[in-house]
Amino acid sequence: MLRRIDHVMVLVRDVGIAFATYTERLGFPVSWQPERHEGWENAAVWLGNASLELLSPLADADSTEAAFFARALEERGEGVFMIAFDPGDIERTIAGLRERGVTVTEPVAGSAGNGAGGRRRSYRTAFISRQFTPGVNAFLCQYEPPFKPMDGGKGALKIKKLDHVVIATEDLEDAAAKWERNLGLKATERVSRPLGSGFEVARLPVGDAFIELVQPVEDTGRFAEQFRERGEGFFSISVEVDDLDAAASYLREKGAKVSEPEPGIWPGSRVARVSRSSAHGVPLQLIERR
Repeated sequence: MLRRIDHVMVLVRDVGIAFATYTERLGFPVSWQPERHEGWENAAVWLGNASLELLSPLADADSTEAAFFARALEERGEGVFMIAFDPGDIERTIAGLRERGVTVTEPVAGSAGNGAGGRRRSYRTAFISRQFTPGVNAFLCQYEPPFKPMDGGKGALKIKKLDHVVIATEDLEDAAAKWERNLGLKATERVSRPLGSGFEVARLPVGDAFIELVQPVEDTGRFAEQFRERGEGFFSISVEVDDLDAAASYLREKGAKVSEPEPGIWPGSRVARVSRSSAHGVPLQLIERR
């Protein structure tokens, strides 16, 4: 039912500052320029197959949306907030989800500008009740006609695509079963303690990316410590780049905090982690696949 991950939404305190950080400092290409809506402002950078949306509530706005985003920002701080799926056919997908017993809102229409060629784009969104997407907020987003990003190329990081989104969970079996039962996303691969780590993972493909469910199985180690601090929910975003060493060097030259490249848990991969403090609360992982 879900064709692909359309975008990942990040709450930030100031869209202008965050957009400059991602485009000028971190080297991400532009998906769309900053624009204002009723109650919020947003912009986005391009990940090759999806967008990373940066959104902040407008302080002087008096709307339900502004209050909702402002409250979430106050409670959570900057960071990943929602994941949007492209349903292909939103009406058919909503009907299919409801047949599974999933609570989904009626689609709401909207429009925005700053797409490819400066054209306005129409969209419809429908929100999925959080109880059916363990640990995260999710919604459907369909553009008419299909959205095209601004032509920003691969950017200084030489981004290839959004590789996967990591979601931490206390119970991998239960979470995987719910994602399959409710949204039809089936785990195609599971790995226990990859590279001797203290966690287990499950891979749920969505188009040309995937959701990675992660559960700690030991009380010590980096993931266990971070899980105790942050709990269930969005954990990190993994972006594939052409050359990991070159990307890490570029970011360090720009003042970002980046770990040394190391083997990833998936065969043929290497990863480097960008500190949340360098990316407005977003734990970014750069991945290279060979």
